[in-house]
Amino acid sequence: MFLSSFDIFRRDRRGNHVLLAVAGDLETARRRLSQLASLMPGKYFVFDSRTHQIVAAAEESEWQVT
Repeated sequence: MFLSSFDIFRRDRRGNHVLLAVAGDLETARRRLSQLASLMPGKYFVFDSRTHQIVAAAEESEWQVT
């Protein structure tokens, strides 16, 4: 079983977190986060499953590292 280090989520209209993608490294996760945010407005974040922290976030098509 493959366990990804970085999970990419989108917050839906009800405030639930929806898993959209997984990535093995932070750089790949950031690129995918940017792609997703540019395609569909919303709130996105990358969660590091090893440290249990949000390591990047995006709203609409603009994103920032937290």
